[in-house]
Amino acid sequence: MATADPKKAKAPAHASGDSAGQQVQLRGPGYIREVIAELKPPKTKWPTPPEAWRLTVVVMAVILAVAVYIGALDTVLSSIVNKLNLIK
Repeated sequence: MATADPKKAKAPAHASGDSAGQQVQLRGPGYIREVIAELKPPKTKWPTPPEAWRLTVVVMAVILAVAVYIGALDTVLSSIVNKLNLIK
């Protein structure tokens, strides 16, 4: 059976002293520059104003439909509970 040399053993990643927070702090200004570069037009396709309005209307319609569905379901279940006198 071979014995491991403790000097050659690798330390776990978290034991090296570099935490994720320190890494972010060290690359903070570069990270911000990279984010700004990613948001510029060649890499990011922004929606046109009509497309943005159309998508906004779709989102609002879905929200309204879900709200109506949940409200109707609540009304039906509440009436069932009241008719069966399950809650006093």
